[in-house]
Amino acid sequence: MVGVRQNTRTLVTGSAGAIGRATAAELKSRGHFVRGFDRVESPHADESIVANLADAGAVRDATRGMDTVIHLAATPDDADFMSELLPNNVIGLFNVFDAARDEGVERLVVTSTGQVVGGVPRYTDRPVMLEDGTAPRNHYAVTKVMAEAMADMYAHRHDMSVIVVRPGWLPRELHHVHGIMKSEWGQAVYFSPNDAGRFFRCCVEAVGVKHAVLFATSKSNGKIVFDIEPALELIGYEPQDVWPQNCPHPLPKDE
Repeated sequence: MVGVRQNTRTLVTGSAGAIGRATAAELKSRGHFVRGFDRVESPHADESIVANLADAGAVRDATRGMDTVIHLAATPDDADFMSELLPNNVIGLFNVFDAARDEGVERLVVTSTGQVVGGVPRYTDRPVMLEDGTAPRNHYAVTKVMAEAMADMYAHRHDMSVIVVRPGWLPRELHHVHGIMKSEWGQAVYFSPNDAGRFFRCCVEAVGVKHAVLFATSKSNGKIVFDIEPALELIGYEPQDVWPQNCPHPLPKDE
């Protein structure tokens, strides 16, 4: 990677969420302008738009004038398909892609999930790699496989720069912390807010990327589950934290 994209105008959907807040703060610290888009106010953004992804007009208005879009907003776990996943993870996804294409966005960063490889064997001798394909095991992960397919199509059919991110486990709630503490696998795919901000900032600043699918986690605690080496090679991402560093929730003292 040679050079860095500087002073971008970046739209972050889902900007009030855990990754969104960390990403907005990191981008602002590097001199990028951040416009937030969420169903609630986004205090970490320079500018905040309160709207819903299913509102195509609102998405298009938010995208206008931006040269980068980071699409984080979604129903974040398995849920009812018709009432939650369809409007948020499918219709909303289409609205973001279509607006980014029509408004001439230079770089689109789309969030998938590590759950797209939920059915891929957990190898003992090597991490899961992109070449292993996808094996979703719930409807949420299926919507993210669709996001990855749409990214590939838009990148090649519409000549857009698109990076797909498969993030590890950033604990949004206290019960997630309990789950990570009890799981060697969970600790291996831990993704701290600080590293999340760094990763998405690298996605924004990287030059010369046409289309890529990248795993994103913090540093390994010994076991490597997802292959994050391509992220170092392609966008210069180097994780800094190891579980439980910078965990967004306090660890229970009796565990």
